[in-house]
Amino acid sequence: MSRNSYLSGREIQLTSDGMQNFQPAWSRDNQYIAYHSKNRGGIWLIPALGGVANQLSEFGSAPAWSRDGSMIAFQSDESPDLGSLPTDSSTIWIVVAHAGTPKQVTEVGNPPGGHFHPAWSPDGRRIAFVTSHSRLTYVWSVSVAGDDLKQMTPNRGYYADPVFSPDGQSLYFTSLRAASLMRVRVSPVSGEALGEPVTVVDIGVGRIRHLSLSGNGGKLAYSLWTATSNVWSIPVSPITGNAKGPPGSLTNQKDTSNSCPVFSPDGRTIAYSEGRKGLSVDVWIMDADGKNPVQVTSESDNEFNLDWFPDGNRIAFISARGGHRSVWSTLLSSGKYEVLADIGTDINWARLSPDGKQIALYFPTGENFNIWAMPVQGGQPKQLTYDQEFAGTPCWSPDGKFIAFETMRGDNTQIMFMPSSGGTPTQLTFDQGQSWPNGWSPDGDKIVFAGLRNGFWNVWWVSLSTKEEKQLTSNSKLNAYVLTPTWSPLGNQIAYEFAETAGNIYVMELKR
Repeated sequence: MSRNSYLSGREIQLTSDGMQNFQPAWSRDNQYIAYHSKNRGGIWLIPALGGVANQLSEFGSAPAWSRDGSMIAFQSDESPDLGSLPTDSSTIWIVVAHAGTPKQVTEVGNPPGGHFHPAWSPDGRRIAFVTSHSRLTYVWSVSVAGDDLKQMTPNRGYYADPVFSPDGQSLYFTSLRAASLMRVRVSPVSGEALGEPVTVVDIGVGRIRHLSLSGNGGKLAYSLWTATSNVWSIPVSPITGNAKGPPGSLTNQKDTSNSCPVFSPDGRTIAYSEGRKGLSVDVWIMDADGKNPVQVTSESDNEFNLDWFPDGNRIAFISARGGHRSVWSTLLSSGKYEVLADIGTDINWARLSPDGKQIALYFPTGENFNIWAMPVQGGQPKQLTYDQEFAGTPCWSPDGKFIAFETMRGDNTQIMFMPSSGGTPTQLTFDQGQSWPNGWSPDGDKIVFAGLRNGFWNVWWVSLSTKEEKQLTSNSKLNAYVLTPTWSPLGNQIAYEFAETAGNIYVMELKR
C-alpha cells in the first residue's frame, strides 16, 4: 500500500527554511501550529495552511497550547528528545499565543533539577511538568502565577510525559522504568494528587512516551519506544590510537541492555552491565573478544557504572540496594559484597582510581553538580570542582595523576581535565554538541569520549599534547547512540555501548 493511500487530502509543507523544525503543536482552533526551530532557536508560530512564521521566543522548545488557545507554555532549554542533555537550568515559561513577552513560571532549583515537557490543565490554571534531577524524573504541577508547587508522583521515580484528562480530575503520565501508563487522581480545588498513582496498562517491553488524549478523554495516543543496546569494540593502533578496522559487536542480543563496559587490568576480560526484559540490571563479565559471558550478580537492584580493582578479582559498581545509590563491590572468587562509599544520598557516577584507593564521584550540591574524591577505606569526600553549572562523569588517568570530566556550557558539554588532587581545570574540546569522557589511552595522552556532532553519536578521542580530535566510528543513524567508550590497557581496542532505538504510534481505549 502506498504512503499516499492513507491520506484523504494533499500534504502541505509549512516550513522549508532548512532550520530543523520540530515539535509541531496545533492551536485549539486548528488555525495555527507552534513549533521549535533547532537551528534558529526558540518557539515559532505559523498558519496551519502555510504563510509567514513569527517568532514568539528566542529560546525554548516543547510548545504546548492552553485549552482556550490564548497561551503557549514551553521549556527554556532545547528538548532532550532532540539529542541534547537534560540540564538543571531549564525552566517553564509562558507566552501569549500571538504577541507579548515570554514570562517565566518556574525558578531554577525549585523544584530541584531541570523543568521540561509542560502540559496545561483544562481550566488553564495549572501547568504540569517533568523535573530531571540526579538521574531521576518526577512530575510536578505549578500555578500559572508560578507558585503553589505540587509533587504529583512518588519519590525515587522515573516518570515523564504528563497530560491532564479533559475534566482535569486525572493526570496521566508514563513510568520509564517499565513500559507502563499511570494515572493519579487530582483535586479540582487544590490541584494536589489524591492518593497513590495506579497503573493503567503495562506493555511489558519498551517505553511509552509522548501521550495525547482525545477530546473526550476516551482514547489515548502514544509512541512505544524500544531500544536495544550491545557492547561493541573497535580495533585501534596502540601507537597512534587510530582505528585499524571496522567496529564489531561483542554482545548480540535483542530487547536487552548491555552497557558500561570496562576492561580488567590485564585487558583480557570486560565487565559490563546487562539488563534483560523484566529483570534487573546485573554485572556480567566476558572475554575481551566477547566469548564466555558469565553473570556475576543477581540482585533485584540495578547495577551500573562498573570498575575493576588492580588485583582483577574485585569489581566496583553503583547500586541502590541500600535504599539509595551507593558504591559497592563484589569479589569474583567468593561473591562477597561490600559497601565502598555511602554519602547518605544518591551518587550519580563513581570511578575507582587505578591503585584502587580512591573514588572520584559526582552528586548534586545545591543547584549544581560537582566532582568529589574520597578514600575507599572511609573518610569524608573532598570537593575537587566548583563549577557553577555542571561538572560530572570523572575518569582517572592511568597513572592516577589527573581526572578528566565533562562540563556543561549552555546546551553543549565540553571535556576538561585537572590534577586529581584538585586545581584549575584545562578545557580540551570547544565544539558544539556533546562530549562525554569515559576513559584514557594507556599512555595517558588521549581521552576517549562519546561525541554528538551534527546529530550523530560516535566514538572520539582528544589528545592532551596536540589537542587533536579524532572520530573513530562512522555511525550515521539518527536513531542510534554511543555511550561509555573505554580503552583497553593493552591499547589495541576500545569497547563501548551502541544502542539503536525504534518507535511506533499506538491508540488505546481508556476505561472511564
